[in-house]
Amino acid sequence: MFYNTKFLKLLNSFYFNILNKFKFIEKYFVIYIFLLLLGFICGNLFGTFLIFFRFYTNWDGLIIILTILVIEFINFITYIKSIKYRKLNKFFLKIYKNKFFFLLFKNLKFLNFYKMGLLLGFFIDAFKVGS
Repeated sequence: MFYNTKFLKLLNSFYFNILNKFKFIEKYFVIYIFLLLLGFICGNLFGTFLIFFRFYTNWDGLIIILTILVIEFINFITYIKSIKYRKLNKFFLKIYKNKFFFLLFKNLKFLNFYKMGLLLGFFIDAFKVGS
């Protein structure tokens, strides 16, 4: 009997894709958890240190705008389309002859986990203030 059907090929490719994704997650799992918890701590401490930020700015809207800009910048880096990402990488590689800046820009996608922890910390802190 011939067992190499299209369905089994599809199932095999699906299995190897899932296996590769788990290897990637296993490789960076500690970094993901660390950044998630660091963002959570920073989100919880933001309400505590908001009084100190008010000494330097006269308007709370400026603090909110800066926080939103940081979060949107992280979203831009994380969810940029692959075509634009390749063009940006080629542009940065032409400007900066070394690969350090390219690797730094590529690894900024880890900041998405920091952002998720930060937003979770803001959410939990809002419940603490509300009660």
